Amino acid sequence: MFNVISPIAVIGAGFSGTFTAIHLALRLPERPVILFEESGEAGPGLAYRRDDPHSVLNIPARRMSAYQDEPDHFYHYARRTYGENVSSEDFLPRRVYGDYIKHCLEEALRQCPNLRLDTRAVTDIQTNGSSSVAVLTLKDNSALMCSRVVLATGNQGSAFSSSIWAQHTLPARLASTFGQVKPGQTVLVIGTGLTMIDAVLELERQGNATGIHAISRNGLVPRPHQKASPVLPPELDELPDSDLRRSVRLFRKAVARHEKEGGDWRDLFAALRPATPSLWQEMPEHDRHRFLRFISPFWEVHRHQCAPETFAAFQAMIDAGKLDLKRGTIVSVESKDGRLRLGLAPRNRAAITRWLDADHIIDATGPARDITTVPHPLITNLLRRGFLVPDEHRLGAQIQADYRAIQRNGYPLEWLYVTGPMLRARYFEATAVPELRLHTAALAARLANELEAKPPQLVAV
Repeated sequence: MFNVISPIAVIGAGFSGTFTAIHLALRLPERPVILFEESGEAGPGLAYRRDDPHSVLNIPARRMSAYQDEPDHFYHYARRTYGENVSSEDFLPRRVYGDYIKHCLEEALRQCPNLRLDTRAVTDIQTNGSSSVAVLTLKDNSALMCSRVVLATGNQGSAFSSSIWAQHTLPARLASTFGQVKPGQTVLVIGTGLTMIDAVLELERQGNATGIHAISRNGLVPRPHQKASPVLPPELDELPDSDLRRSVRLFRKAVARHEKEGGDWRDLFAALRPATPSLWQEMPEHDRHRFLRFISPFWEVHRHQCAPETFAAFQAMIDAGKLDLKRGTIVSVESKDGRLRLGLAPRNRAAITRWLDADHIIDATGPARDITTVPHPLITNLLRRGFLVPDEHRLGAQIQADYRAIQRNGYPLEWLYVTGPMLRARYFEATAVPELRLHTAALAARLANELEAKPPQLVAV
């Protein structure tokens, strides 16, 4: 029997987990860092694990570096790998970015002997109330003691997956879904965001569906990217910190002034992006609720824009009558005589429910927001034990500024840290690379500084 330094566990090897593990391994060369990824493929995660060469990023190459201090890191990788014809303004295939993340991880594994990948699933975590050591339960029923755990499970499920009618849908992110559509069949697509655009374009490329309808509550679709205008955006310091109504009014006036001077509304959204987390934190709970209910759908389609070429192909489908956009609330889905019937209640309560018949319904609603509905054993157990606590709006987990999870009793856990999309509860913007690369580096720096200030914990093996 001998003593070893207890490892750090990073659970989830999508973008956030992979780069948190890389930063930790580089900062703490003497401490074991274990990156857990149960899918067997570390790096791409759900967002970039795509075989479809047509699905492209919604951010140009110049803004997709995984490292804040090396802004051209991804762009240079793309040029080395795919040729010098790659431009910094190109919207490259999503699978290219998945390969980039895997490349970065492979380099770190060669450089850092303390970093290793484990493909076993982590199903539960327990700890003694007086101990700062966490015991991970793995799917093979083995246990592992760790000094710290970083939860980076990424997006799980879809916004529609918790619906009682989800059993009638096919997931848009699976390539096998589109192979089930036969010539002459009709398809309903739930959701009108970026995932929907990829889905309907894939249906168009395969050419089997004769009728495609996309459905959402508001019927809003993402706007296309454009190059920044030559007009500098105005300062947005005048936005109030705690009055949503006034903030929206002032922002609209700023957009109107900017466009009158020859600018583009996208410039204002880009200018507001760095301040979004602080604005969200300073907003009262009742205004957060109003924002999520009334403004968020409009914010999302302007904030998360689409590659210009992709949007042009999507718009061409609408213009040609190949795609119909409908808005309303789904009130029923039933199977009858081998087909599906969906009931859509219009926003006008006086109007009657419409019934839409189709051969297939595709779920393209994007990632689930409510973490209490996520069908993941580990997250379910952490919520049950009170180690994870959702925020009031169930956007993610409650955390401190140092990324430590706040447990049910209101105190932060010493051993559990959170990164990735579950940071939405505190920062709202926590889904895109420009934000997530900052969080992964900041979390690793704070955790490394904390551990370097303490003697290493030893476990007997």
